[in-house]
Amino acid sequence: MSNSSSRKNWMPPVAKPPLVQATDYLKRGDFWARMGICFGASIILWLTMVGWSPMFPFRLRHAPQREMLARVEFSYEDYKITEEYRERTRKNFLCLYSNDKQPLAQLGKALVNDLFDIKQKSFEEVSSTGLWEKFFLPPKVEDGAEPPPSPATEERFEEFKKNLLGDEKLTHLEAVIKAVFLEPSENGLLNSIEHEDGNPNEVEVFAKGDLLDRKRVLVADVRQSEFLSKLEPKIFKELSVLPEGTITNPASVAERLTQWLRSRGIPITLSYDGTNTIRELSKALDAIGVKKRTYEPGEPLERYRPDMSLRGIAAATPLNNEDLDLLRAEHEALKQTEGILPKIFRSIIFIGLIMVMFGFATKFLQFRHPKVLDNLRSFTILIGIITPTLIAASLVVLVPAWRAEVIVIMMFAMIIAIAYSIDLSVFLSSLVALTFSVSHGYGITEFVILVVASTATAFSCKQIRSRTRLVNAGVIVAAVLFPVVIGIHYLFGQPFSMSVISEALWFAGGAGIAGLAMTALLPFLEKGFGFQTDINLLELSDPNHVLLKDLVQRAPGTYNHSINVASLSEAAAEAIGANGLLCRVASYFHDIGKIRKPEYFIENQLGVNRHDDLVPTMSTLIIIAHVKDGTELGRLHRLPARVVDLIEQHHGTTLVEYFFKRAEKQQQAKSEELQEDVEEADYRYPGPKPQTLEAAVLMLADAVESASRTLREPAPSRIENLVFDITRKKLEDGQFDECPITLKELRSVQKSLIKSLNAMHHVRVHYPDKQTA
Repeated sequence: MSNSSSRKNWMPPVAKPPLVQATDYLKRGDFWARMGICFGASIILWLTMVGWSPMFPFRLRHAPQREMLARVEFSYEDYKITEEYRERTRKNFLCLYSNDKQPLAQLGKALVNDLFDIKQKSFEEVSSTGLWEKFFLPPKVEDGAEPPPSPATEERFEEFKKNLLGDEKLTHLEAVIKAVFLEPSENGLLNSIEHEDGNPNEVEVFAKGDLLDRKRVLVADVRQSEFLSKLEPKIFKELSVLPEGTITNPASVAERLTQWLRSRGIPITLSYDGTNTIRELSKALDAIGVKKRTYEPGEPLERYRPDMSLRGIAAATPLNNEDLDLLRAEHEALKQTEGILPKIFRSIIFIGLIMVMFGFATKFLQFRHPKVLDNLRSFTILIGIITPTLIAASLVVLVPAWRAEVIVIMMFAMIIAIAYSIDLSVFLSSLVALTFSVSHGYGITEFVILVVASTATAFSCKQIRSRTRLVNAGVIVAAVLFPVVIGIHYLFGQPFSMSVISEALWFAGGAGIAGLAMTALLPFLEKGFGFQTDINLLELSDPNHVLLKDLVQRAPGTYNHSINVASLSEAAAEAIGANGLLCRVASYFHDIGKIRKPEYFIENQLGVNRHDDLVPTMSTLIIIAHVKDGTELGRLHRLPARVVDLIEQHHGTTLVEYFFKRAEKQQQAKSEELQEDVEEADYRYPGPKPQTLEAAVLMLADAVESASRTLREPAPSRIENLVFDITRKKLEDGQFDECPITLKELRSVQKSLIKSLNAMHHVRVHYPDKQTA
């Protein structure tokens, strides 16, 4: 700002018509460069966020405001139909029984061996060994009654033996026995079924050890009792088909053979194979798959649950995982029915939404942070932070149970608040939250929660001078979010329940995680993106910094001056709401350029003034050079850009008044013919003028601290006049024209400087010398 009296001929510029202004703006190359950056980011977001696809606006524990109806025809699994198929499969499944053929084969061999013995031996021999009695069932004897005579008489023996004489007859009988045992040997025999589930009428039989070769048999055909009831008729039938004359009395022989088999007992050859049955049943059930039900458009979205209870997606009822699966199936069917035109239209709208967001961000930067907008690199970095934030927030919603989007957006708000400013953080994080909520179809509740989280985060990051402050910020936001989430859900119709409390806990937990994650990531972000945080500045204030150590050794007077300026500027900056820490740290380094020629500056001289032997122009060049040298040293040692800017701007374009007046006196002392004009521009610092509040404060603090050293008696009134005089000169010289400081703020800076200088130069009480006795 400058005094209007010093510009008497100044006229306000004539405003151009809006159309001309717009045309001129469109002709600028940087405008199209920013447009290209924003459009490129929009395309990336369109690809990664699937901007052409219909949104899926449902989340776990979200309560819809209305009953959900099918929008398109689609099929979805039906537990009831599936369970009916599975139950039918269980009931009809043929259980597996292992058939051991060996007992029947051994029984047949034993019968043939006994027949061979009867053929070879006499009646006395077979009677003495009890062999002949094996062919007769023992008679039933009632209690107290005498046993009946044995039916195993010699007459019957001789009659039976006639059917065995000759090798052919015995061979035929052996064939008959094999024929009788053929079917039970293949199908097996059992007393009763051993399985509980499965088909009770049929089973699958396999030879022991050969599971692949299985056959389906009726249970009735393999029952032992059924086989015994048909045994004698079957033997008789087989005997009857033998060649005529082979068996003289088939009925008698059939009776003897049957009674021998009954007396020995028919073995059980089938045993239930539970292990293989369960495995095969599982395969059969798995092969059924999931049976589906077809939903028609307009039909309520309801389905049977695993417990066979019918449930629909009702209004004001929190969604669970099963509800989400049904809604997602309907959503996928909707996507498949869409043609190319809706996708194109949706893509245009999506990209337009992103471009509008970037447009609002650009306009905000134009009014509040024009330097970020004008610097293409800074603008690209900012867009580069917004874009991955939206991508990351879109990726984490793929896990329905998480509420991790609050982590992503809170970390974004922290980064912007720390690297830029709180107002920019609040505005941009609100834009990101709005874009995220709209692009995913989420309701106002999601947007409000994210805005509250990001705003609270931004205000919690006002002064981050330790990394634990970020953890505290996460805890503060978590405490704010918990009641907000419960309240906003209740206001929008969701009843108070454990589901709402769980939702609030998820958001609060995400806020805490965001603080921890940001604490770990901040050092990498500082190096990767070149962010200058208060933590960086605190690290630079260490007196062991190589530049400060060099300044102490080579220019101790300048170092002492810098320490005083740091105290003055920090207090003054905080008085007007500027960054006092930045002013303090920049003050330590603002005169580091004097290291190269320290003896040419008055605070480092010890009785010898090097300028006495130099012309004023040369002295001016040496004095002015310390700004350029300090800027170079700052960049060489990688000081933050904000600090380097203050080094460069702390003198602005002020006049080196002492040597300018000295040059004028030297010219006046010459004759008129030899006098030359002294150009004021040759005795001014190159600038630039202060661009920020901090630069203006540092300029005044530097000037008044140096001038206060010239006061012989620094009384409060003299200090006050000195501060007012220096401030007036800077103001009239136009040094504050390019920074946003106001007259009210200048007045606050003056009061702070006067107070601090009085504290530095206060007069101590004089103590009289001690008198001797």
